[in-house]
Amino acid sequence: MRKDDSAQPMYLDRSFTELVEGETELAEIRRSYVSRSRTERAKAADWNYHAAAAGSLFNQALARIGQKGIGPTDWPDGYVALAIDPDYAPGLLTVASIEYQLKRISEAMKLFFRLLSLPKETEDLIVIIDKAGDFLIGEKDLPNGRAFYAAACESFPRVPVFYDGLGYCCGKQGQHQEAIAAHRRALDLEPGSHKWLNDLGFCLMEAKEYPEALAVLERAAALAPADYARARNNLARLREVLARQRHKQ
Repeated sequence: MRKDDSAQPMYLDRSFTELVEGETELAEIRRSYVSRSRTERAKAADWNYHAAAAGSLFNQALARIGQKGIGPTDWPDGYVALAIDPDYAPGLLTVASIEYQLKRISEAMKLFFRLLSLPKETEDLIVIIDKAGDFLIGEKDLPNGRAFYAAACESFPRVPVFYDGLGYCCGKQGQHQEAIAAHRRALDLEPGSHKWLNDLGFCLMEAKEYPEALAVLERAAALAPADYARARNNLARLREVLARQRHKQ
């Protein structure tokens, strides 16, 4: 799609899937790379994704493998990269986020969930999946955030940050026992983590399980470095709650 001030960008009213399967520049790009090896697609997608800093180098790379340079386009970030390689994780994250902001929630979630089926050795995959969950939390879409993190826990059962994200979504929806269970699992996977201790302690406090919350937050505060104030703040808050309870008795 070349820049044309007289036409509304196609991505505003057509999903990425529709564009890449239709008669568009994105579809042409997808077809031109479909027979390439996974390594070639991944390299070309990565070049394009960082094209703002290396646009000319990207086109030179295309020329070396017999492909015509894509040149300037007005597709949003990530669209061309994901057209080149449908398994390009940063492109999936970026395009899904754009689809979500354009209110195509179902399309966005399909793209987010595709991240969970990528090869486990995909570069930065854990970080990218967590960013997808954080995006949904930032959008205050806790039901989809919960579903996404729950699926991430199933796909990656030994990654504590996914259980922590699941626990956060559950807790914010008032599902305290589910949240506590998720935070306990994160701590089981990484014992002694001041972050997981803090989050478990906060969740226990929200569930009004004060004795255990106090013990957990005291441990979190003791282990936390000087620049991590959450555990100490939550501990101080809990002590205030306990002091008010004693005063009422």
